[in-house]
Amino acid sequence: MPTTGYLRERNGRYYAILNLYDSTGKRIQKSHPTGLVVKNNKRKAEQILKQLCVEYDNKNLMFYSNIKVADYFEKWLLSIKEEVRPNTFRSYKGNMENHIIPYFRKLGVAIQDLKPQQLTDYYKSKVGQISVTTIKHHHQNISKALSDAVCKGLISVNPATAARTPKQQEKFKAKFLNRVQINQMLEVFKESTIFLPVYLCSIYGLRRSEVLGLKWANIDLVNGTIWIKETLQQSTKEMTGGSNYTSDTKTESSNRTLPIIPSVREELLKQRAFQNRNRNLLDSVYYLSDYVCTFADGKEITPNYLTKKFHQIISKHKELPQIRFHDLRHSVASNLLNDGFSTVQVAEWLGHSSSTTTLKFYAHIDKTSKMAIAEKLAAS
Repeated sequence: MPTTGYLRERNGRYYAILNLYDSTGKRIQKSHPTGLVVKNNKRKAEQILKQLCVEYDNKNLMFYSNIKVADYFEKWLLSIKEEVRPNTFRSYKGNMENHIIPYFRKLGVAIQDLKPQQLTDYYKSKVGQISVTTIKHHHQNISKALSDAVCKGLISVNPATAARTPKQQEKFKAKFLNRVQINQMLEVFKESTIFLPVYLCSIYGLRRSEVLGLKWANIDLVNGTIWIKETLQQSTKEMTGGSNYTSDTKTESSNRTLPIIPSVREELLKQRAFQNRNRNLLDSVYYLSDYVCTFADGKEITPNYLTKKFHQIISKHKELPQIRFHDLRHSVASNLLNDGFSTVQVAEWLGHSSSTTTLKFYAHIDKTSKMAIAEKLAAS
């Protein structure tokens, strides 16, 4: 049905009133200011009205919706809840409810009036409050939501495709610990509740979710192997009915088997004896699970607790480099490359999808090819 409309006079100026229809067939009138005074401008106002009707026809929308952007984002969150992984939904929900929705609620713009510049302005408003990387994650969330709006016929074009995000700031440079520093750090954590995950990550470079998702069923002490096949994710009761849940590894390459070295075997046996002793002492109040990294009562250690506790302990020991928990993974990669192992070998150890990923982060450390060149030059 072609878009129709008429002119209305208000406060001595012309307004173009368009007749639009929602998904139920109900008529919705939308007012557009022409910017023209009534006197001697009727023909120009009629031309503007005609142009607006053509523009709405060209949008080829299934129906018109005057839903506000903020309201749409709230409905979109509910619609995708069962379609994505709980941890993905948790990320979307956090970004939307803490940042995106409040901003656009205040702006009050309707989804069909949303312009790329308004999205660009939102990204600019976040500079200095959150990292550029996080802003880009917000952009991805918004773009996904608006792409779904295109599929539903609410809008004809995704305005996020033309919006601009801030330029990436100087790339974060991780801190690396050499083996002497790692041993010093482990002494500090020796009696803490998180010693085992910290120790395992300092050997294998495991991700936080990988070390906490490690189960006894995937540890073969007879053949001396650890199978990294599950991760522990932290969620909310609203989404999963529990605080934590297991998920697949980040990538197919992350699903890997690693050898158990003697010192790791010793620590694992200590942990199993510790859990068995506490299970007998606490009896019915002990949390029965197959997780390797647990508290004294058998409850699994949560990802957020591990990060916070690690920072808390490190910050009390100024003699140690002030690193993040994830820097243990970087340290393992750094030390292996410095030992002369190839990027392919290190990629397999860390569970990178390819050696290209390893090179991307650690090219400045890799000495293998440089040493080969130096030796060749020295011999010539």
